[in-house]
Amino acid sequence: MQDPLLDPLRQRILTRMGIQSWQLRAPALLGGTKGAEDAASLAAHQPDVALDTPAVPIPSGKLWLLAEALPSPALLGDLCRLLGLEAKDVSLIGALPEGVTPPLLWLTAPDPRWPDALVCPIKPDAAHKRALWQQCRQRLPG
Repeated sequence: MQDPLLDPLRQRILTRMGIQSWQLRAPALLGGTKGAEDAASLAAHQPDVALDTPAVPIPSGKLWLLAEALPSPALLGDLCRLLGLEAKDVSLIGALPEGVTPPLLWLTAPDPRWPDALVCPIKPDAAHKRALWQQCRQRLPG
């Protein structure tokens, strides 16, 4: 019977939950030579944890803002009201997680990979604000 600690799927799930492999092996590591042999065997068959964990955590907000800082509270409040969101629904991110499609994305500069994203600088002038409101109106139902 295969040791359940060697199961790669289980190992990835535990890693994503924040449970490190050494915590699971601790009883074996404390138990003498048999434990040391088991730990060495486990380490040899264990997948690379760094490859399985995402480099960027997945944000929880409904609007992801790819920028270094949040916009002015007035602009953010107006935008959230227009989109039917609350300020707590906005997640400020420094980089987009790989392989994840954001629910709604706000970029500070256009990116051809994200044609449906809202595009507006963090400190917009009047023309940028008009363009942002126009982009938001296109998303409103009805």
